[in-house]
Amino acid sequence: MTGPFLSLAQIRNRLVLTARAVLRDHRAGPDGRCRVCRVPACRVATAARNVIDAASPACRPAEERAAEEIRTFYGGEQAPLPAGVAPATEAELRAADDAQAPHLPLGLSGKPAPP
Repeated sequence: MTGPFLSLAQIRNRLVLTARAVLRDHRAGPDGRCRVCRVPACRVATAARNVIDAASPACRPAEERAAEEIRTFYGGEQAPLPAGVAPATEAELRAADDAQAPHLPLGLSGKPAPP
């Protein structure tokens, strides 16, 4: 419960923290379905993502300015990798895409997500 003494930023932060906790509980399992609801497209997780997206615009301008500053500094090229770090292979990138986006109808690699 929030009191009248909380600022709008504090209320927004509480909403985001709650939405993140919901997303931790309602993340997709190895079969691509929500671990709580047991459905492929969990409405609770979608609502939590919408809350985070709605609360985030205050942070986006600073992130966009920082990204633009980095692009300008490197002349539009990709930032160099630190010494001793090898670039990711296509297989590693594909595996990371599939692991991060199992809730999408198509993974970022273009493969259908598991049911």
